[in-house]
Amino acid sequence: MKIIETNWKWNGVLNNRTKTDYIALHHAEASKCSAADVDSWHKSNGWSGIGYHFFVRKDGSVYRGRPINKVGAHVSGMNNCSIGICAEGSYMTETMPDTQKKAICELLVYLKKNYYPNANIVGHKEIGDSNCPGINYPLEDIKKNYEKYAESEELSMAQYEELKKMIEDRDKRIDVLEEKINAPEMVYNYIDNNMPQWAREPVQWCVDKGIIAGTDKGLNLNDTKLWTCVVLYRAVKFVGKLIGVKI
Repeated sequence: MKIIETNWKWNGVLNNRTKTDYIALHHAEASKCSAADVDSWHKSNGWSGIGYHFFVRKDGSVYRGRPINKVGAHVSGMNNCSIGICAEGSYMTETMPDTQKKAICELLVYLKKNYYPNANIVGHKEIGDSNCPGINYPLEDIKKNYEKYAESEELSMAQYEELKKMIEDRDKRIDVLEEKINAPEMVYNYIDNNMPQWAREPVQWCVDKGIIAGTDKGLNLNDTKLWTCVVLYRAVKFVGKLIGVKI
């Protein structure tokens, strides 16, 4: 999974955490907000900065908050033994998008596998005095099934948008190639009037001199033959000018 790195400016020194018994799940109590918003709110409380270790937006993007080994500020009295994951949204009234739930589950798998295999996954309200992460937060579902959801092939919104852009860019390149491949080889036809203006005089000269001949369908000139006519005409004209003979 991809964690978006941040460059927070901390007010003061962050202390190291000596143990991690819990991974606490929170909601922001705001329907729409960013990690930077949370950082600003927490600093206004007089804290060092964003109190959560991770912030997950509704589109599935995951932002790093406090360094993973530092004491957070998310569950009063339990910060020295827990890390906090906050979800954008107000889940007393809203319903969590599947893309966000999947991202949280992937983050839990990442943390349990690489850092804290024995940590218990809990909601804020289970270890602190709060109704967080809200009655509509799929807390029990995530605790029970986070590994299954993390393995799901469903794309997050961020993954979908990235894949969509890749496909659009590929289609544009294919369209350009098809235009080149399907470009008509016939470049001179009096009826269609598709002869480039710069080539008309040289080609007409070649026709008049009997150098090239066509049919009632045109001259069947491809790019190579066309340029041969132009180069030949200009060379003869240049020589004629040198010796004083009019072409």
